[in-house]
Amino acid sequence: MIIEFLFLAILVNMKKVIHIVNINDFFPELFRLTHPTITHYAKKYDYTINLITERKFSDYPIHYEKLQVYEDGKENDINVLLDADMLIRPDMPDFMQICKQDHVAYNDGYNISNRFYTDRIKYFLRDGRDLGVATSCVVSSQLTHDLWEPIDLTTQQITELAISKKSDPEWERGCAHYIDEFALSYNIAKYGLKIHGICAEDWQRPYLCHVGTGDKEKSIKLAQKFISDWF
Repeated sequence: MIIEFLFLAILVNMKKVIHIVNINDFFPELFRLTHPTITHYAKKYDYTINLITERKFSDYPIHYEKLQVYEDGKENDINVLLDADMLIRPDMPDFMQICKQDHVAYNDGYNISNRFYTDRIKYFLRDGRDLGVATSCVVSSQLTHDLWEPIDLTTQQITELAISKKSDPEWERGCAHYIDEFALSYNIAKYGLKIHGICAEDWQRPYLCHVGTGDKEKSIKLAQKFISDWF
């Protein structure tokens, strides 16, 4: 009983922050739909929302601004990065119940060697797991905060590591679209950070919905459909 009480006390006093990058008021029609689901979740589990609206890494593509979490989140017990086009279902459990403090947790991943020449980077070679992080939803703790550290490679150096895939419609947007994912994957390899999924089981997948499709009309309709079903 005493142990349970102390555990609850720690949870109550934890500093928990959700970070959202929305610079230049990107796609406001969709954000007006997604943001209320995030604020609802934040209030339910006592998270503060940090809305990142200004650039601090002007030498890098805009997606790299997600690494602002490194400075913004240094004093936090848990940092959650969410894309501005993410919906959270109202009955999703607290990230604290899902994510281990000594692990980095993310919702989707892939083999980073499919997009970048990782055999040219010693950290990827040494780590050997070939982990690529999709940054739509990423969770870290004080123990894994190195995840967000700005990396020691320039935009040009990262661009030269990118594998050209003209047949891939996603890649047509250029490696700049994935520079944040490269950076977090780089740090996971560099520091040997342990990882696990957030909604790894099929029944958990509907908790988090990434509604950005590249088609504005389709994205709005998709978000409206989910919200109508949930609320």
